[in-house]
Amino acid sequence: MRKSIITSVLASVLLSGCGSGGSDRSDSGSGSSSTPTTKYTLQFVQLVEEVEGSATSCTLFDITGQSVGMQTYARLASDVRVKTYDADGNFNKDLSDLVSNTGVLNITESDIDNGGYISIINSESSSSTEYEVLSIQKELLGDIMIAVERNQGVNSSCYKENPVTVNTGFASVYATDTGVDAYAFSSSQSEFTAGTHASKEVSALNNEDVLVRAYHNDKLVDYAFVSTLTVAERGDQKPLSGFAFSSYNWSINQTLTGQLFGLSVRLNQGNYSYPWLDATFDTVTGDTTGFARVYRGTSWSYSAEGKTNFDWNFKHNEALSATLDVQLPTELTLTDNDPEISNFVFQAQGIDSTLTRLQRSSYYIEVSDNGKTNKLNHVIYSEVASGDDVIIPNLGLANLDDPMRAINLTIAVLSADKLTSDFKKFFMYENAASDLVSVVLTPTDTVKNNKTKNTGSYTLLNR
Repeated sequence: MRKSIITSVLASVLLSGCGSGGSDRSDSGSGSSSTPTTKYTLQFVQLVEEVEGSATSCTLFDITGQSVGMQTYARLASDVRVKTYDADGNFNKDLSDLVSNTGVLNITESDIDNGGYISIINSESSSSTEYEVLSIQKELLGDIMIAVERNQGVNSSCYKENPVTVNTGFASVYATDTGVDAYAFSSSQSEFTAGTHASKEVSALNNEDVLVRAYHNDKLVDYAFVSTLTVAERGDQKPLSGFAFSSYNWSINQTLTGQLFGLSVRLNQGNYSYPWLDATFDTVTGDTTGFARVYRGTSWSYSAEGKTNFDWNFKHNEALSATLDVQLPTELTLTDNDPEISNFVFQAQGIDSTLTRLQRSSYYIEVSDNGKTNKLNHVIYSEVASGDDVIIPNLGLANLDDPMRAINLTIAVLSADKLTSDFKKFFMYENAASDLVSVVLTPTDTVKNNKTKNTGSYTLLNR
């Protein structure tokens, strides 16, 4: 059933991909000489948004798009449908009854065939004909948390593990150069644009520095990383670095000149995505504008994001080296074609590569039958070798078992030299906002994920 075509990687700069660390599986054994059995723990939850202060004993989650004055916590989800499928997409096992009353499913690698899938089938009730399904190939499994939409009831216990500490206080600096006239403050929890105050109340994760950027006449001239937050304003003032800035010049490879609708290059420092400066360029000529960079006292990486004239959105993350020449990797071919489905095969038209990739494939089906509407949103995460396509699990849902009726096909890809477990979790979480049933991160895992996201070498692509 497999067809050759498809996929991989994307567009950007200085290709390559060193991994982000971590082992690809968590093995456990009895201490004997026999081969350890690989085990996975899946924790199911329902994310709930309520007014701040209403869930004081629960672990709070940092969710993109959360409303002001609200907080998000997780109810343990035991009312979950879980099934497995083999590499050809055929039904294998129903694991629903193995989910504990605390929403935990413990499985071993033998519970799923190589190349097979575990699918979480979500609906509002047992009688509902509207489904959201998340299918994850065995090769992407690990110890992960999955959020479902189905209401678990107000009596369900909340998740209380893996919290992180958020500190709030004043970050303060002082300038030895009287030419500084504005300061901007940034952390993973706070973002303040340039203003005249050299001391600002901010929030930051435990062990996270706050970046303070200093400006003169709107030009970046100095900076400091502040590690101590104080109760009082100007309680512990840190001097600006005093490092001399130089102009970092960069270029766009001539193969991309005139082919981009947009591109930004952003410098990051450390494990957090501190905004440094966005580089600019002319989309027609490819002429670039140099940006300020200091060469001492910090480790830099960059993110290059843009859109090709074939409608492919791309992002590349890499350690910043002495030179930067934005270009497409030679392994990658992009065309102006949308993905297609043939029988139970998802074909990623429009992209081809010699590299193995992680792929998110999604489609939507809506069928009316005797006045009742049947709906299916299906998201599939898989590891796809060069030239291969994605087999769609046959979910066997009434009136929704024909993928040829699918519309709204989308595709996202991650490519790196080594597809580590950290990259796999990062990729699935990166698309969580679009997935109704989604991989979510505990607060402590979010900190680890930031390191993968901001210091790893990888490329992302979606259309």
